[in-house]
Amino acid sequence: MTLAIETEGLHPSSGLCLEAMQWLERQDFRHVLDMGCGNGILSVVAATVWDAGVLAVDISEKAIGDAGRNITAHGLEQRITLLRSDGFSHPLIGERAPYDLILCNMLAEFTVEMAPQVKSHLAEGGVCILAGILAWKAGAVETLYNGLGFEIIKQTSNSPWQAYVLRH
Repeated sequence: MTLAIETEGLHPSSGLCLEAMQWLERQDFRHVLDMGCGNGILSVVAATVWDAGVLAVDISEKAIGDAGRNITAHGLEQRITLLRSDGFSHPLIGERAPYDLILCNMLAEFTVEMAPQVKSHLAEGGVCILAGILAWKAGAVETLYNGLGFEIIKQTSNSPWQAYVLRH
């Protein structure tokens, strides 16, 4: 996969997400949720690599503004919908479920808090990428997601950051 986007200076957890997405590039994801989309770079990659429809969600108005500029710069306004929401609270997120792929690049506390919603919004057999998890919190994340029936199919690290690819 060759990314036609600027990746220099990305946070290490975003880099781990991109690595996981590259590892999954031969999959066929058509319906993607990017929860905690930040500047939208992962949404742009998902829409481009898989020709997918993406719902990009963040609580921050600044993040939504930044993501909007990145989406426009790549001409992906028809494939990526931006939404401001506190986690899964906006009704549109549930209306568009289930998702083939859910991206969660956020701190472990939020990843743990949202775990039941990730499970309920992911299609059976769907994939979730979790990143932004500090090494000393990884065990709790693994235990919780395993307990919810997720299988860890890949784990990567960029000390101290961890990322997981999980199948439901």
